[in-house]
Amino acid sequence: MRLDSQTDLVIAVDVAKRLGISPQRANVLATGPGFPKPLGKLGRSSVWRWSTIERWARDTGRLPDAGTPD
Repeated sequence: MRLDSQTDLVIAVDVAKRLGISPQRANVLATGPGFPKPLGKLGRSSVWRWSTIERWARDTGRLPDAGTPD
């Protein structure tokens, strides 16, 4: 979900697609230690800002630390 050019909100399914993992794995990671806290809920889904998830993913080696974000 993109609200404007600065706000890119994602749910676990979006996180899974962007990280190349299954939605089930994304949910496991989301409940584990160190994963960013969600901003809130959209229905039954937790919602995060992608920039926060991306930073976490780079810091934990789940995304390469090189290049510029899209």
